[in-house]
Amino acid sequence: ITFLGKAFIKARQKLLPTNPKKILIIRSGGLGDVIMTTPLVRAVRRKFPRAKITYLVGKWAAAALKNNPNINRIWEFNDEIIFKKNIFAVRQLVKELRNEHFDLCFILDKSYHWNMLAYLGRIPFRIGFDRHGEGFPNNLNVAFDGSKYELEYYLDVARTVNARAGREMELYSTEKDRKAAERFVKRIKHKILIGIAAGGAENPGQAFHAKRGPLEKYTGLINILTENEKIAVILFGGKGDESLNRHIIDRCVRKKQVINAAALNLHEAFEAMKKCRLIITHDSGALHMAGAARIKLIALFGPTPADRFAPRNAFIIKSDAAGCPCYDEYGTYNKKFAPSCMETISVDTVYQAANGMVRL
Repeated sequence: ITFLGKAFIKARQKLLPTNPKKILIIRSGGLGDVIMTTPLVRAVRRKFPRAKITYLVGKWAAAALKNNPNINRIWEFNDEIIFKKNIFAVRQLVKELRNEHFDLCFILDKSYHWNMLAYLGRIPFRIGFDRHGEGFPNNLNVAFDGSKYELEYYLDVARTVNARAGREMELYSTEKDRKAAERFVKRIKHKILIGIAAGGAENPGQAFHAKRGPLEKYTGLINILTENEKIAVILFGGKGDESLNRHIIDRCVRKKQVINAAALNLHEAFEAMKKCRLIITHDSGALHMAGAARIKLIALFGPTPADRFAPRNAFIIKSDAAGCPCYDEYGTYNKKFAPSCMETISVDTVYQAANGMVRL
């Protein structure tokens, strides 16, 4: 595909528009993927303060952009039209892109499919990634090989137009969200709150449960933590994690000290996280929420590389299992090694790290 694309597709416009009126940013994927793009969004807004910025995002992760003042419009699409190759829905999306008459586009997905979408949408200047030749439809590319932190790659894209901002990820909560989180936390009578997110690690394109820590280890960790009667553990997660959280609570010794927070919406959960002394989780959307909250964080990594996905405020505990990490720049992983990657991280190792950070 890349060979044929290079042969037959040429980006016509060579000059970057200096005063674009309409800018499109594209990113599909999971919650964490979108949260990591927020520094780029802020940089683009600062560079082009008068432009109308639209963010095309899958419905799965669109909530991460809600209330973001740097975006004029959140354009949601059904994630499944890409992964299930719904050609009719994709054709309709292309038609809608053409009708919008965007001047400039930042494509933050790595696959040539998304680069082609912007090309077919007749956006005259397209900036994205070149993953071993997949950037052929674009006017300007950043080379991508998966060797560094994803957020830094997005900032590299911003730098192509001399747009610069800090590295802080952002979620924007409303006063209603903050008050809901305060009411939720106020009901918990314990002095020390520890947040744990044991689920997640899935989106419409991939259910990668091998990134999760084993539930029995999370349960064992909670049992040790709650031996201190001052500690309560809040189990975070999306609506899909509610039953998983109940499963953990049912197996805990001191159930009254474990609270299921899966019913909170994303921004309520984000605000509740800020009330915690520490968050413990694996490579998931909750990990990047905690990164955006800029609180103490323990990140457990097995099949995916921490250098590529761990927020910079995280204390990282890596698996030492053979063959891990086993996740490449194409998003594929070794199914032989991945299921056992998280097994080598012991409960005691995590507890000692937590105790060192919070003095339990």
